[in-house]
Amino acid sequence: MQATVRTPAAEDRPDVASMRATAHLVLAPDNAPEAMPPTGDELEVLTAALRSHIDQLAPEVEQAAAQLPENAPTRTAALACAGEARGKLRAPELGFAGLTGSVMYARRLARVLTSLCDHHAIVRACVVRTPVQAAFERLAEHCLKCPTCRTVDEQGAYAGVPCEEESRLYEAYRAARARAAAERLNRRGYRTESTA
Repeated sequence: MQATVRTPAAEDRPDVASMRATAHLVLAPDNAPEAMPPTGDELEVLTAALRSHIDQLAPEVEQAAAQLPENAPTRTAALACAGEARGKLRAPELGFAGLTGSVMYARRLARVLTSLCDHHAIVRACVVRTPVQAAFERLAEHCLKCPTCRTVDEQGAYAGVPCEEESRLYEAYRAARARAAAERLNRRGYRTESTA
């Protein structure tokens, strides 16, 4: 008799798009002044759905992050997000029972769920270092080694001598952050203008 290895079927994988949509239902009223947040039974159903989604996605994120090298920044960030998500699930059990049915608690769950979805996409793609992290590392490495950037005055304080390479690397870092923020907003259902 031959043993078979069960691979995760498509229906076993988390439906990240529906998770994002559920979170959007709770967070969207912040973007439209005339919209009201969910209340009553609707809020209870959404809160239960958010908790279920987090409960399903957190282990997936941890499992995918565990496949990355131990020193990968994306691994560390994903594991921290999964830990925070589990903490949000435990919050009502830790003496915040009044939060269980509140919009505030649902929004906390929705925000951590969207972050989990973002980390899920990154670690599933086996990204060891995001473009923002890589740009920051280039900037930091330059500033630590560049004699111009390390120039100090007579009192030993940073002299602020202009460095063209530092300025270029800093602008590259800012651009990478802006692109990442725009991509996050687009994934979460908000439309932004393209940033170059």
